Amino acid sequence: MSHESYLIFNLNHSRYGILATAVQELFFLPEVTAIAVTSGTILGVINLRGKFLPVMDLYRRLEQARPPFQLTDSMIVLEWKTQRIGIIVNQVDSVQAIAPDRIAANVCDRSKESLQNKLLTGIANVEEGIVTLLNPELLVQHAFIETVFNLNSDFNNNGSVNDTLKHSSDSALNQGLYDHFDSQERQILQERTEALRCSVDDEDSASLLPLAVVGLGGEYFGFGLETVHEFTEIHKITPIPCCPPHIVGNINLRGEIVTLININNVVDLPMNGVRLHQQAVVVRLDQRVAGIAVDDIFDVTYVHPSQMTTPPIALNSAKDDYLQGVAPYRDRMMSIINLSKLLTSEALVVNEEV
Repeated sequence: MSHESYLIFNLNHSRYGILATAVQELFFLPEVTAIAVTSGTILGVINLRGKFLPVMDLYRRLEQARPPFQLTDSMIVLEWKTQRIGIIVNQVDSVQAIAPDRIAANVCDRSKESLQNKLLTGIANVEEGIVTLLNPELLVQHAFIETVFNLNSDFNNNGSVNDTLKHSSDSALNQGLYDHFDSQERQILQERTEALRCSVDDEDSASLLPLAVVGLGGEYFGFGLETVHEFTEIHKITPIPCCPPHIVGNINLRGEIVTLININNVVDLPMNGVRLHQQAVVVRLDQRVAGIAVDDIFDVTYVHPSQMTTPPIALNSAKDDYLQGVAPYRDRMMSIINLSKLLTSEALVVNEEV
């Protein structure tokens, strides 16, 4: 039997997997609009390019307490036989091929034929640890309650969907889903929602450059997603003796030791120390893995080449060697960094022998 690929994600400090063939797309958390009549596991809907997408509360479906949403949460769009739903997870990890001999049957009590038991198809033992595998068919089918299905059928054009969601734009607030976000974070959520609402032609879509938007020293930087593996919080740093200043130390990423680097100097920012609760962007380039320390992780966005411009001519800057261009993001310009060139440069040696 051949290996099957699974999308691995984190939820409440546990790791789950779902068949990659059922995953249509994924993006950072947008603002979900509550609807008047839903089941207990449906949070609401979003307008995904002119069509309603029901959003399931996966925590509640798995009978877990739901922590407050974060800007770094992701939404996974699942599709099964033309039906689609969104599920919100803490973090998307990777896509892995798992051999059948690494998957054990569901250890739940088979005498209890509950929906909860049926949703769990098995337990996989992979290098990073235990992964609980979910049944995408049941997740999608049980999310499509009659009211949501009728809502999707009644409003099948852009205008109807937009008008309906505008009339309910404040209803999500009543659920308390976003009360803990400040005004700047709410604006980011709304911008994500607006971006998902817009249709994109196939030709234009193929040209879009996917970027992770991060904050460093009060500035916005864009990292190409082709080298970004995941985002993580920095909990503990193990110092490495006799290393250059840009080598912060090592972090333990689920058993894998990853070197954490500070790129402030090479992008013309002060070499400030790593603050508490700072985050990292984990990047993979060929066989090289590194974590880039950042102040904030804001978004995943798409930039069309027509939006990118050459930076203004100024004094020669070290950043110019790694700068692909600049593009507008929110109220300022974002510097788009070529990570492949940056990580292989002489100015930034990650795997330096000591």
